[in-house]
Amino acid sequence: VNAQDHERMRSIYAFVDEHFHRHIALDEVASHINMTVPAFCRYFKKLTNKTFTQFVNEYRIAHACRMLSDEHLSISAVSYESGFNNLSHFNKLFRLITGASPREYRRSLRRVVRA
Repeated sequence: VNAQDHERMRSIYAFVDEHFHRHIALDEVASHINMTVPAFCRYFKKLTNKTFTQFVNEYRIAHACRMLSDEHLSISAVSYESGFNNLSHFNKLFRLITGASPREYRRSLRRVVRA
């Protein structure tokens, strides 16, 4: 990755890190790095082999994984704090990405701590 691509990707990651709690429109992130939506989509896919939506969803699920270690938060609270507006969608994506439901993942964290 050349220096310009590195700086653009750093800017995209920083943008996602700051705004992942809410809906991020493609035109918003594309304009953030001065690209059109189609050009941004091609560019992002070429460099990451993922769509921007896939990347944001994986980022949100990673955030949710960290939050699930806090036993005081309900799974629905973790879902909403991670930027998902629909608990069913969160559960489906969580299982798709991690291979376990949020509840199963939390239980596995407990087993690791006890061992």
